[in-house]
Amino acid sequence: MVILHRKLSLNMYKTPFNAITLIFIFILTALFYYIYTIDNSNANYTSNDDKIVILKLLDKDLDNFLLHNANFTNYDDINRKYETFEHILHELKNDLNTDMMHKGMRDTFATIIQNFQNKREDIEHFKSLNASLLNNVHFLYDLQASIADEPMISEEIINDIDKILFFILQYSTSSYIDKSSILKYLDSLNIHANKSSSELLPTFYQQAKLMLCTLSSLKKISATIHTHQLYASLQELHTSLHSIYEQNLHIQKSIALFFFVSAILILISLLIMQYYAHKRQKELQAFKYAMQHSDNTVVITDPDRHITFVNEAFEKSSGYSATEAMGENPSILKSGEQEASYYEAMNEKLDDGEKWEGQFINKRKDGSLYYEKASIVPVFLNDKLINYLAIKLDITEFVEQNLKLAQAATVFDNTEEAIVISNAHNDIISVNRAFMSMYGYEEDEIMGKKLTFLHSGKQGKLFYQKMWAQINSEDQWRGKLINVTKTGEQIPVWMSIKVIRDKKGAINSYTAVQTDLRELESSQARVEFLAYHDDLTGLSNRINFEDHLNHAIKVATRIKEQLALFFIDLDRFKVINDTLGHDVGDTLLTTIASRLQSTLRESDLISRWGGDEFAVILEEFGKQSDLALVANNILDQLKLPIQIDDHLLNITASIGIAIFPEDGKNSNTLMKHADSAMYLAKDSGKNNFQYYTDELSKKSKKKLDIDMAMQDALTNGEFYLHFQPQYDLSTKIIKGVEALIRWNNPKLGFIPPNEFIPIAEDTGRIISIGYFVFEEACKAFSKMKAKIQTLDTLSVNVSSIQFREEHLFDTFVAIANRYQIPSYQIEIEITERFIMEQTDKNVTLLHNFRNHGFLISIDDFGTGYSSMSYLKKLPIDIIKIDKSFIDDITDDHADFEVTQAIIALSKKLNYKIIAEGIELQVQEDILNNEGCDLGQGYLFSRPVNYEEIIKNYS
Repeated sequence: MVILHRKLSLNMYKTPFNAITLIFIFILTALFYYIYTIDNSNANYTSNDDKIVILKLLDKDLDNFLLHNANFTNYDDINRKYETFEHILHELKNDLNTDMMHKGMRDTFATIIQNFQNKREDIEHFKSLNASLLNNVHFLYDLQASIADEPMISEEIINDIDKILFFILQYSTSSYIDKSSILKYLDSLNIHANKSSSELLPTFYQQAKLMLCTLSSLKKISATIHTHQLYASLQELHTSLHSIYEQNLHIQKSIALFFFVSAILILISLLIMQYYAHKRQKELQAFKYAMQHSDNTVVITDPDRHITFVNEAFEKSSGYSATEAMGENPSILKSGEQEASYYEAMNEKLDDGEKWEGQFINKRKDGSLYYEKASIVPVFLNDKLINYLAIKLDITEFVEQNLKLAQAATVFDNTEEAIVISNAHNDIISVNRAFMSMYGYEEDEIMGKKLTFLHSGKQGKLFYQKMWAQINSEDQWRGKLINVTKTGEQIPVWMSIKVIRDKKGAINSYTAVQTDLRELESSQARVEFLAYHDDLTGLSNRINFEDHLNHAIKVATRIKEQLALFFIDLDRFKVINDTLGHDVGDTLLTTIASRLQSTLRESDLISRWGGDEFAVILEEFGKQSDLALVANNILDQLKLPIQIDDHLLNITASIGIAIFPEDGKNSNTLMKHADSAMYLAKDSGKNNFQYYTDELSKKSKKKLDIDMAMQDALTNGEFYLHFQPQYDLSTKIIKGVEALIRWNNPKLGFIPPNEFIPIAEDTGRIISIGYFVFEEACKAFSKMKAKIQTLDTLSVNVSSIQFREEHLFDTFVAIANRYQIPSYQIEIEITERFIMEQTDKNVTLLHNFRNHGFLISIDDFGTGYSSMSYLKKLPIDIIKIDKSFIDDITDDHADFEVTQAIIALSKKLNYKIIAEGIELQVQEDILNNEGCDLGQGYLFSRPVNYEEIIKNYS
């Protein structure tokens, strides 16, 4: 209750603390924001101040322009200054177009704009006059030169002209030259001009007078411009801006100071509150730690009985985390093992405000049961119910120990083995029912006796002395005894005696467990039979077969006769076993065993070698052709339909034959060679028999070499990919590529895929190779796709073995996403073997690929087990016509008809068609005419690396 009170006080304290903290954060944020706005305001003022200064400097530059009377002046420079002045003035107007610009500033701004326009017009007039003046100067200089060359003009006149020109130029640059003195010279020149016959003098007079007038106008305009009020209005704006800035800055400082002082005061308040909160927190922490780490379970609920607190002991005992328990009713722990009335009585007492004590059979999160002794107390504060406090002790171990003791007693009394317990002196202190039943005694006839009363006399004193010597040295003994019952019957028993010692090592008691061996010994013959025979078919097992073969070889060697060894392997048994179940598979194997026994002689030993393999030893046969007859009879018998429940099954077999002594002179060699011949029969299309030849040994050795070399091929980087284009038959444009794996081993050289892929599938290495192919193909396709716009699909062959991988789908999707290849651009090619071995799991996985957008194609369609019937079961998008049909499509009418039918039916079912192995133009033409979509073959391109694909088709 104290803990709850303190916790409540602390929570009440936290509410104003949190509110003040939020206010402090708000004020602090407002302070920083306001400082930011002040900084922006200062930056704006500085920027605007700089702009006004630039405008004033530009105004001075415009005034300085007027000093260039009668000089060549760069008007582009003055034009740029106009533009700069207008641009800055426009920016300044935008910057000040806020509440800052009061009516007086707006009027000043309007005056500045008007003064600038007036000044600009005057300057433009000045520029026009100045240009005219420059033209007059050049003309007068030319006239002066011409007059000086006239022989008829006197030297006096020429001197007057020089003076006039000099004074005019001085007049343009100085205010000290009097215009009237220049006019006197001009009047004198005019008199001479009227007297002279030269036309140059009147012209000079007129131009000089005109230039003098132009200069007078320039001086007037210059004076006017210098009296403009533009600079004064700029200065007035500058002064107003500074005044407003000073006022705003004072206000901003005052507000910022207010925020700062407020923040300091709130911070001091928070520190004071934090000090008291920390003090209360330390006090609470001690109580909380004791509650949290208590060995007893502590649960606190609110008045509505929703959990508000649990400790670590609760989490350990219930399996629920604190997060999961919060807000829940403690009833989540109910196991259903206790009556509802039990809980009703508990709730009634708690509702009355009374303490309740009792035991619970609760259920953990994982569903297991556990036992708790609990005490629940209602907690009141100010006469108001605020919580319920439950303290519980886990008594599961105690209860289970009692249950185990009860169970042990039940097991002891009801076990089938006879059990007897004696004390340290070997006096019987307890026996179970089985003991009394085995020997025919009642319990009171046995208690206190020594076990020697059971001795039959079949074992002598020396036997028992050795037995007790081992018991005393090893604390246990196991062995067979012949005991005697109450009726005198001798029975064989298997006895196990153990010594029970106390903590100090002293002998506490002996326990003896006895098993009646009468039934076991009667079934010894059955045990011996099973040791040498297959328990399913009753045929000889492998051990018996090898013993018989070794014996038969010795006999054949002695009498110089041949013997034959048949290895028989059922075809497609695994598909039947996986699809229809092991019960059907077991029945099928027993039927096959019966057919073998009925087909062969009684003298021929038949063995179930393992799984779906059988082995036969044929002795005393005539000639080799007899073996062929026997093999054919076996094949004919096995392929007859077999009815199992509702299933009519067809099974075939592959048989390998090895002959002694030609194919091997010992059992191991014969079995190895027969196995090789059997695999040759498998490779030859199944449902046939093959004899062993030396060539098979070479092939077997080569397969072994390939298998060994393949172990490190991926690690050593020996595998690589080639890609064969798939193209549109009508447009000859590349549309896709098929990834083809290649292998070049340093020792074995280049190994064709049709040699190493079957081995990889048999060994399971095809899985890692398949992931390598898909990864490398996606990597290369992303590069090809970036360069070849018409490239739509990547085709990858996936082995049926790899479809057994649990994470195949997720891995393929992850790889495609890594290289950013959409799933609809990836074509998964399934093989004939997939169709042969299709299971519910495989078909489901194929549908997963299809539903995710991947394309599914059947490779080499039309051969082997591939047929249109599978199209109804499998999610197919693309049919690939096998090369064997394309090769003879021009000559073999049957191949043409089959190809035509495949294309027609596939078109009807909306499948895309790809023809493989196109090597001749005529083949391509026929396929194109029949409506085949895509082609693939040497006519268009051989398989090449992806760099060549990019080079040839980008």
